[in-house]
Amino acid sequence: MRLAVRLAIVALSLTALLGLCVHYGATYDDNWPHPTGDQLRDDYDAYAGERVLLIGDVQAVDGDTLEVHITDSADRTAADLEVHAPDTTVDSGGTVQVYGVLEADQTVTTADVVVVNPDSHALYYKLGVSVVGVLLAIGYLFRHWRIDPRTLALEPRPTDTTNDG
Repeated sequence: MRLAVRLAIVALSLTALLGLCVHYGATYDDNWPHPTGDQLRDDYDAYAGERVLLIGDVQAVDGDTLEVHITDSADRTAADLEVHAPDTTVDSGGTVQVYGVLEADQTVTTADVVVVNPDSHALYYKLGVSVVGVLLAIGYLFRHWRIDPRTLALEPRPTDTTNDG
């Protein structure tokens, strides 16, 4: 296949991918069935009594009760909720997902709590491990393959066929 045809296919594919990303971003909030932080800040009482899925930062842990801080898109406080989570191990500063019934008194009942980050340093650990994994994968790729600059293609590196014995 000629280089011009390859470039045209790549350009068309990237344009289609960009269009899908823009469409997804434009319709995401309309199709999400749970209230966002902005919606909670604007009209909390409209969602009282409904099942919600919220993501927030743990501000305090008191026995089995978590104080979860929900923010809006501008990173302002939308709601401070009390969540009863007896089987959850999370420290202050951690991030949790809370699924349950939102009550009018700023509590969530019958909550299922999933710990996203158990403490404030877990995010940096996850990112660091991911970067190390990507670097190892790239190193392994270029150890066994090389880029031919004339054809812009990956080619296997020649293997050493000499015998040291």
